[in-house]
Amino acid sequence: MANITRDELVADLAPFSDIGDNAVKATEQSDKISLKLTREGRPLRLVLDKTSGKVQCTWGTTPARNFASLSAALASELFSNLRRWADSQRELLKRELPGASGLLPFCGTTHNSTDIRSLDAVDALLGSAARPDDASEILLIDGPAGIGKTSLIEQLALLRAEGYRTTARPLILHVKSRGRVLSNLLDLMAFSLQTIRSQITYDQIPILAKHGLVVIAIDGFDELADPNGYEMAWAQLGELVTFIRGKGSLILAGRDTFIGRSRLLKDVPALRESVDIVTGLTLRTPTTDQAKEWLKRHNWTEANFEIPSISVLLEADSFALRPVFLRILAEHVKPKELKDKHERYLTPLLVNQMIRREAGLFGKPVQAVMDQGERENFVGEFLCEVARQMADSQTESLDASELSWIGEASLKEGLPAEVTTLIKNRASVVAFFVNDERPGFKKFMHSYLLSYFVAIVSIRALGRGDVPKFIRRNLLGAEFLSVFSDVAAEAAISGPEQFSSFWECASNLPMGYTSADRGLRNVGALVLAALPSVQSQSSIELREFQIDDALIRGSCPGATLTNFEINQLDVRGADLSELTWIGSSVSSLLADESARVSPSFPSPTKISMANGAEIIGTEEVAAWLDAHGRDANATNAGKLASYTLRNKPIYTLLMRAARLRQHWLRADNEDFQASKIVNDSDWPVLCRILMEHDYLKEEIRQASGRASKFFHIKHRESILAEDPNDLSLKALFDALSCTE
Repeated sequence: MANITRDELVADLAPFSDIGDNAVKATEQSDKISLKLTREGRPLRLVLDKTSGKVQCTWGTTPARNFASLSAALASELFSNLRRWADSQRELLKRELPGASGLLPFCGTTHNSTDIRSLDAVDALLGSAARPDDASEILLIDGPAGIGKTSLIEQLALLRAEGYRTTARPLILHVKSRGRVLSNLLDLMAFSLQTIRSQITYDQIPILAKHGLVVIAIDGFDELADPNGYEMAWAQLGELVTFIRGKGSLILAGRDTFIGRSRLLKDVPALRESVDIVTGLTLRTPTTDQAKEWLKRHNWTEANFEIPSISVLLEADSFALRPVFLRILAEHVKPKELKDKHERYLTPLLVNQMIRREAGLFGKPVQAVMDQGERENFVGEFLCEVARQMADSQTESLDASELSWIGEASLKEGLPAEVTTLIKNRASVVAFFVNDERPGFKKFMHSYLLSYFVAIVSIRALGRGDVPKFIRRNLLGAEFLSVFSDVAAEAAISGPEQFSSFWECASNLPMGYTSADRGLRNVGALVLAALPSVQSQSSIELREFQIDDALIRGSCPGATLTNFEINQLDVRGADLSELTWIGSSVSSLLADESARVSPSFPSPTKISMANGAEIIGTEEVAAWLDAHGRDANATNAGKLASYTLRNKPIYTLLMRAARLRQHWLRADNEDFQASKIVNDSDWPVLCRILMEHDYLKEEIRQASGRASKFFHIKHRESILAEDPNDLSLKALFDALSCTE
């Protein structure tokens, strides 16, 4: 039986009627609904049998056609012609996506702890659960930057398109934020339809989704924000959820700190937890074995994995295991180039290696007038300028002609015209860029790299007293701030003068900034993200910042924060115990068990934990804060480390070392953060115990003309988590407890 009224049927078919045509006309008898409309200049008559659900369509002078359901009619060439969609999408994605051998390893877990290790298993999650006729379904894909969310949706879309003629499973419309501030979800749908050369219009998509013919996949949902925050995004999602009830399904993808399953159910009132189906899928880094097997398919060998600097990169939960970095390792870096590399941070290591290779590909005419260092500087400056232009324009892609112009503008003066032409032509084909969906446009190979270069631009520009357009206009989210935090930490060591200039300008901006835009809010977020990297001989005083989305990683130095208003603060893995808060407020806190706060930390309305749990209520929130630093006695309760161990300097040193973001700690005074660790009087004993329990790797390598010691702390997250069931960590803590 067809449970649809005449008015609902008219509303569903109206978007398929020609523009300028009179309204869809409908009549209803006891068991039939008849409609008339004009489609592509020809009259179309549709008759729906309410008893059987069958549909008969007559279009112009062609013979009448019978369909088993209204959905089947809508999928046919009379309306949406989904076979044509599937063919176009298949050809487009086959050109853009890697073949089977190039597919990155996949690892995920659903909200009910089911391991998902294949694309087919993800595909099976949609539509697998029984649901009422008036329900909607959402597959929520979350995870950190570079973990493979976009790639997963693309592969799902290709899988559905390739199998459509035999399975007729709903096709996937991949809707991307593309770096823009959200104006309307329908705008983004329209662009996605243009990409696959579809004749379907954006207003027809919700109809097709409602009837179970198309799954709308909104990628980067956490980036779809208006200048006032995320209210518009949540509201539009609620409207869409309500509209597609019946057979409709959505895929939402975003960072794990923003769209966890519990928050989605809470902030979208249209979702009914007991009726609508919301499946959470959290993507994790591939295992070490998965990564090695994949790299072997790209000419890496077991001998390569034995190189100490590479074996460390491929440890469990290493940043290098994220798909974006695995692809860089496989396609743009040779194993021998990483031998004896002990850089503090992974991203600069890989990015600089790519820049070095690109600088050697300009040809002899360019090499004759620019040495290797000059060419590397040009590539770096060019990439920064491209990133700034994209951020200022709120886009993730630029056309090739604009890239050539930026390349010319980035060159030093006085070069021969033919050399300038060669460099301009080379600029748009550097390995950092890939083809965009729009012909002639290029984008960074991953949004993570775009964020990396935008972060560098932010530090440089603010250090000159310049507040870029993207800081004044855009909404800087936690995904960007996480990248910025690492860039700031590296800048504080490799370019201390530039970082000091940035800090001086940014931290004092509230004293003289009068523009009524987002500049001050965004700079406040940058200040908090950079705070753990600040080395100051005097007390740090920060005041008068209102911030939407803030993030702190690592250990903060002693500082006083006065009159801060923070909407959402992410402190996962951070130590804020040295901060003094005066007259400040935090609405929402994102945390994990390793986070530490100070006695003056303001009480948030709620605490969202990394495992998806939420802590709400004055007493519950206060109890959690007390147990994580606000009350010294409560902080020691129920932890793996004993009260005695927690009060030992060697334990404090271990926690400080585990919170450092550096990949390698160098035993010299160049890195002030690392030097505070390795020059501590307790370090020799801690170093010995860590090595005995396989929590530390030590290397002696040439650096700056002399031999230096490099230390890499293993299993940092496990150390900070203090899981009572972690027997290896318990043995380590027992050994530390026996020290003087």
